[in-house]
Amino acid sequence: MNKQSNERFNDLINYIEDNLCEEISYKKLAQILGVNEYTMHRIFLFVTNYTLADYIRKRRLSMSALDLLDGKEKIIDIAIKYNYESSQAFSRAFKSMMGFIPSEINNNKTNIKFFSQYELINEDVTDEFNYHIEKNIEFNLYAISMKTTIKNCHNEAPLFWKDNYRYIKGKKEYGLLEYDKTCSIDEAIYYIASTEKFENAIELNLKPSNYLVFECDYINSTSLYEFCKKIYRTIIPNIECELEDLPDIEEYLPNNKLKLYIPIK
Repeated sequence: MNKQSNERFNDLINYIEDNLCEEISYKKLAQILGVNEYTMHRIFLFVTNYTLADYIRKRRLSMSALDLLDGKEKIIDIAIKYNYESSQAFSRAFKSMMGFIPSEINNNKTNIKFFSQYELINEDVTDEFNYHIEKNIEFNLYAISMKTTIKNCHNEAPLFWKDNYRYIKGKKEYGLLEYDKTCSIDEAIYYIASTEKFENAIELNLKPSNYLVFECDYINSTSLYEFCKKIYRTIIPNIECELEDLPDIEEYLPNNKLKLYIPIK
């Protein structure tokens, strides 16, 4: 991220902190970052490794733990303060994170799992990012899929390829990562695909879109995940475009080359 995008992201984090006891507007967060809500969610996930909803939940519960330790407010008042509808809902969420219910906090002072405010680590764009824009590309593929998460995909995708490579061997190879439609949760679908039909495959036709296209030598799944994270941290916040609700696409080329397509409007 450059200085300007760093400042915008820090403003977003500060807005969350200032409104932990209020209703947090995702629209406002997107405006602070200068993108639409979908793009904001996707950037937030790759920058922090947390979905926005999960981050806000953890911050609220952490601050509620401090209030409970202070002992000046009733549990129901603290629950309402941090936007929980009832003390029961608050207790369930608190126990899920901390491992004990709010009323047991004085016996668990050393067991509190405090989740700190995110601190942005500066990261500059480097020469390794060689990319261009390709417009109005339409992908018509045949594919098989598995359910995964964005965080776990780099561990699960290689096993998926290993189990199914015999079906696609000798054909043009693609990998696709499809995000949740709102990108507000970590759930995702990973596809193995080809332009040629193969056993157990279904048709997967993506609408025409523009793409940021990155070209590099072949890298393993873990390195590709880190490469994508760096793109979302350093490139996406600094270009004047918004992400399209389509999968990121890996195209595997001869001579161990890789093209990565990130859909934009």
